[in-house]
Amino acid sequence: MERLGLLGIYHRTIRHPRPKSSLRFRSLRNYPANPNTLGEHLRKKRIDMHLSMTQLAKLLGNRVGDTAIEKWEKNQNRPTQHHRLLIVEFLGFDPETTSSTGGF
Repeated sequence: MERLGLLGIYHRTIRHPRPKSSLRFRSLRNYPANPNTLGEHLRKKRIDMHLSMTQLAKLLGNRVGDTAIEKWEKNQNRPTQHHRLLIVEFLGFDPETTSSTGGF
């Protein structure tokens, strides 16, 4: 009969919440800790918001595809002026006119 008493302890599950954005996750994602370009700022904010490229493309709308997002983030292509304005609106600032300390 005592064996049955041990089943309650044996089958317990210990849960430990993980942070959503660990250092390991960021390193795997090539997280830009100190972004310089528009693409690096875009990638940093997207990862910080836990968005996929597809989700960001839908958020930006206006026929933006996830492949375009990927190329912008890798600085392989430059966005058109219209798309650049959408990116700046998403970021909340223009990295080309704002210094890294936030001043003008």
